[in-house]
Amino acid sequence: MKKRRVDFYRILVILFGVVMIGLLLFFKVYYEDILIKNETNKLLERLYKMDSGEYELINGSLISGNKHYGSYINASGNITIDKYKNVSFVLFNKNRCISKTPMGNISVSSYCSSPYKIQVKMNKNNNKISFVSNVKNLEYKISNKDDFKGVWNKDDYKDNIVIKSYNEGTNYIWFKDSDGNISDPVTFEVDCLQTSKSVYDKHVFYCSGSTVKVDNIDFVVIEDKNTYIKLMKFSPIDEELSMCTNSISNYCYYEKNMKNVYNWTNSYVNYYLNNNFINNLSNETKSHLIESEICDDVISRCDNELCIGMSREEIDKNEYICNSYTNSKIKLISYDEYNYVYRRTKFTNILNGSYLAINSFSIDKGTSIQYDGSFYIEEDLLKSKDIKPVIILSK
Repeated sequence: MKKRRVDFYRILVILFGVVMIGLLLFFKVYYEDILIKNETNKLLERLYKMDSGEYELINGSLISGNKHYGSYINASGNITIDKYKNVSFVLFNKNRCISKTPMGNISVSSYCSSPYKIQVKMNKNNNKISFVSNVKNLEYKISNKDDFKGVWNKDDYKDNIVIKSYNEGTNYIWFKDSDGNISDPVTFEVDCLQTSKSVYDKHVFYCSGSTVKVDNIDFVVIEDKNTYIKLMKFSPIDEELSMCTNSISNYCYYEKNMKNVYNWTNSYVNYYLNNNFINNLSNETKSHLIESEICDDVISRCDNELCIGMSREEIDKNEYICNSYTNSKIKLISYDEYNYVYRRTKFTNILNGSYLAINSFSIDKGTSIQYDGSFYIEEDLLKSKDIKPVIILSK
């Protein structure tokens, strides 16, 4: 009985010794890894300040060609700094492998996995672009320049990543895996559809200057974005209207020495469009109308003109100041919107006519479009002219 008890304690001591040796070895390796990471971080700080290119670390010496850039961690291997200043390397230090992918953290292990290339194939239909890769679970980001700027997006997908883009022209997209490997940039062109009087489809990306039918009414596409489309009626409404009256009324008026100066809220056109014309639209279309925030400030000036008629988006973009806004579901085309279409379509004749715009040049002068397609900035607010309503539909 006594002998058995001695054997038990002996075994217990041996097991304790084995565990302690194991823990010592574990913490030794762990501690070594911490030291290696700290030393590698010093190297990384230097690399982020260097020009893009290929470098070598030879027994701790950082070298490129005949140039020496100092001594760092005692390791050897190849280092790449890409044109976006992302750093990647695989270094060997005794029995440890130190690696970093372009967008990943430093990894220290007993073996090195071979870096792989993310390969991507692309298919495109209008503004819908599909990407298939040899790697799954990818993130992506898009820029209209080859600058690697933007926000990483993560979509749930099975076989391919499908995006819809409304950025016309050349776009760049990068893909990143969970380890921080990144693909070469993939370029793609977003092509809008130039169409004439086709029935509007919210899934199609239309060119500015196209014409589409909504509720059997022909509209000109001002701009088409991922969440909305902005449209102007192709033909004027049946009757000509003026912004203000020449006698005292509930709207803006100019009568001898008495006047109630124009703003969009008190204009007759605003009343007519949002109480009369709106009834030409179906309930389905009405449910998708987005209200515009329109500046009503009769004091503040934006680029030497009154801010009246400018959208909040335009005010904010130019860092103007407007102290009061009104909301309208239906409005008129603005100077900013007119230029947007004019610069993007070769069919500029669709803008021709003689119809009112929404901006005000002064407290008694407005703006309009002329028959030759030019934007006129001293329109008489009492003069009746053609009206082409503008609507914004959500998708």
